[in-house]
Amino acid sequence: MKILNHSYRKRGGIEFSFAEFPNSKVLLVPIKNYYFVKSVRWSSKDVPVTRRDLEMMEIAVNDLLGTIDFYKQRKARLTKDYKVTAKNKDRDDS
Repeated sequence: MKILNHSYRKRGGIEFSFAEFPNSKVLLVPIKNYYFVKSVRWSSKDVPVTRRDLEMMEIAVNDLLGTIDFYKQRKARLTKDYKVTAKNKDRDDS
């Protein structure tokens, strides 16, 4: 999941735009030592966001912010294989 841009909000929240959903804004907030999706301001111009998409967004953001190890240790998770992360796939560092 490629991150297009991000901006900081109140109380530690960070708002992100992703390439797959360019018209929708996703707010992630810190929970313990990692970031979690709090809300999505979905645009009807984008395809619907699935639970799997939300988890891939969380993986990309936590990888970017250096909190991926804490994210991996959380109790509830869909993805057990963390080899495919934002660093390894879909991230353009140019």
